Amino acid sequence: MVVTEGMERCKSKRVIKAIVYGNIASPLPKKREEDSHTHQWTVFVKPYHNEDPSKFIRKVQFKLHESYANSVRMVEKPPFEVSETGWGEFEVQMKIYFIDPAEKPIVAFHYLRLFQPQVTLANGKTIVAAEYYDEIIIFLLQVFQEPTVTMYKALMSSEARKCDMKRFHTDCKIVQVRKRTKEMVEEARKKINGEVDDLKESLKEAQKLIEKYRKEKTFQEMID
Repeated sequence: MVVTEGMERCKSKRVIKAIVYGNIASPLPKKREEDSHTHQWTVFVKPYHNEDPSKFIRKVQFKLHESYANSVRMVEKPPFEVSETGWGEFEVQMKIYFIDPAEKPIVAFHYLRLFQPQVTLANGKTIVAAEYYDEIIIFLLQVFQEPTVTMYKALMSSEARKCDMKRFHTDCKIVQVRKRTKEMVEEARKKINGEVDDLKESLKEAQKLIEKYRKEKTFQEMID
């Protein structure tokens, strides 16, 4: 079997790519009579650091609410974003395809926000901004385990510069870290509670077994 360089896996290699996905939104000057739309919004996927995402991302598919015409939008070059107008919030599916077709695409979900959380810009204008930091883990962003040679070269050729927080409206990394920490604590609490419950059940069964043996022993002694 012949393995080409593109398909060959880089052993013991791991590359992390941080991204931010989410949306911004602001009210229209007035409600549109023809479709009742009240807000304009943009949903996006962008690198957290100042780098060219086209070096490792080939395209991003945005799946909008089915009420939109052409609800599945394919964006094949940066910026990877879709702008629309609407009146309601809904979940957006984002499928990220990589430069190397041998790498499977990953899927992320974002609940489009139109009303909260609000942020105030430097010019005094108020908008809604929901931004989430993540890392490609061959899920939602971002750790490639043993990528193909082609993908590894693409990842390494993407020059990452220090993050410029002016590109974002919120401190999305801290928010996401806090969210993950809370989720991890909650998961640990549930796991511990589950283990405690299991131990209690095991203890009850052990006590029942001991009582059974005690009664059997007492009965046997009475017979003897």
